[in-house]
Amino acid sequence: MLHTTARIAPSPGRPFRAARGSLRSVLASLACLMLGPLSAQTILYEDLGSFGASTDMLRLVAPGVLPELGHGPNQTWDLSGLTLQAIGTMNFTPAAGTAHAAQFPTANWVWTHTATGVGTAYYYLRATSQGMDLLDRNVGLPDPVIYTDPVQIMKFPFTLGESFTDDYSTGGVINTKHWNFAGYGTLILPSATISGVALVESQEGDVVFWNHNRLCPVMISDEGSTMFYIQNNVGVGEHAAQTAEVWPNPCTHYLNVPQALPGSGWQVLDMQGRILATGKLATGAPQVDVRHLVPGSYVLLLGREAAWQRVRFVKN
Repeated sequence: MLHTTARIAPSPGRPFRAARGSLRSVLASLACLMLGPLSAQTILYEDLGSFGASTDMLRLVAPGVLPELGHGPNQTWDLSGLTLQAIGTMNFTPAAGTAHAAQFPTANWVWTHTATGVGTAYYYLRATSQGMDLLDRNVGLPDPVIYTDPVQIMKFPFTLGESFTDDYSTGGVINTKHWNFAGYGTLILPSATISGVALVESQEGDVVFWNHNRLCPVMISDEGSTMFYIQNNVGVGEHAAQTAEVWPNPCTHYLNVPQALPGSGWQVLDMQGRILATGKLATGAPQVDVRHLVPGSYVLLLGREAAWQRVRFVKN
């Protein structure tokens, strides 16, 4: 789960380590840039779905190591022989209204891990058009980690073969991550086959599979622990199918939401995904006050956690 403690060097017995720094690796990265349609192999801010994702969380049980993972475009990573154990859920949702959101006012997303027999941990994230930062680890559990300088775990845009470096800090200790977009293709798991998957690795030993179709982690392997996240809501799209209706649109003072349930939570986001306002709809007056907004385009999220409805509106 993206453990990011300081380390001098990977231990000799580390389960997985990809070869790095060689001329062959450099040439392979250049080849990645020249092969395949780059539009399909570039991760963009727009790949973040408005509703996030709901996933089943599974732990790698056997074998104790990941196989060697191929780099470059058009990969097929066959991990169907792994033994995975279901241990809980992970929901990737807007941060507003979640248990510790007030502690992280700049966060607009959160990974909520609920593990059987352990409890619920919140990993708050700030996503902008430049990238995605991790603000904490394990808030809600004993001994959480709060980053004074957050960890950048994704950049936008991010194209196959590219790398980026990020310095982050906690407790006065400065650390560095070196990330590389190493591969793109199809991931085969015991219970699912997922196309459009991006393999992102760090020189420090982290290995992450991202679902590019609806940007969300599919696997995070670090510190000897490997977790898989298999979506169980093939798009909060099923929630999105019931898109909220609003009027007037464009609006000037108030945005009416006639079909919404009283007490439904709402949040207004700008087009960079920043949360500008939150609240709950009052009984008998299902409307959102937009008088404070400057003219422009916005997104209204309506509902709760993993069941948001989304509608774009214009403020005159």
